[in-house]
Amino acid sequence: MGRRKIKMEQVQDTNTKQVTFSKRRLGLFKKASELATLCNAEIGIVVFSPGNKPYSFGKPNFDLIAERFKSEFEESDSFETSGYNSRGSRARQDKKICKCLNSINEEAEAEKKHGEDLHMWLESAEEDRFSKPIEEFTLEDLKEFEARMKRVQGGIQINLNNMHASSSLLVLSTDVSM
Repeated sequence: MGRRKIKMEQVQDTNTKQVTFSKRRLGLFKKASELATLCNAEIGIVVFSPGNKPYSFGKPNFDLIAERFKSEFEESDSFETSGYNSRGSRARQDKKICKCLNSINEEAEAEKKHGEDLHMWLESAEEDRFSKPIEEFTLEDLKEFEARMKRVQGGIQINLNNMHASSSLLVLSTDVSM
């Protein structure tokens, strides 16, 4: 039979529900694995079946991810659940978020300065052979220029990925603290 559109509503039949859960769970874990591989992300997922059986997926290892998550937010959770002043806990969490934001801003400023320095380097008179029209470049000049641009692009991509990861962690920490 081929694929067909399924209405997004709760499945009533117990057997169908279990089959749907198994297939979708595997699909979810496969997508999580692809995300981890493509983005070098660390991922942890816990899913409970309709029969209350837990299934977990983690890359590189679920226990590592769970422990890391637990240790990151253990302090703020313990203050809120133990009856301490929740404003104090919130203030500590806000300070942590501000510190993280400041760190991201500093990284962004450093990258901006690095980019400006690279731009000045490329435009400097010292690099006379790259200031002539592209039609006058030799094959060796073009290959060297391409290699330099690839190094610059690689550095930019790495820094961009780091900034995205930092901002994602910041968003996650604000969601958890609220």
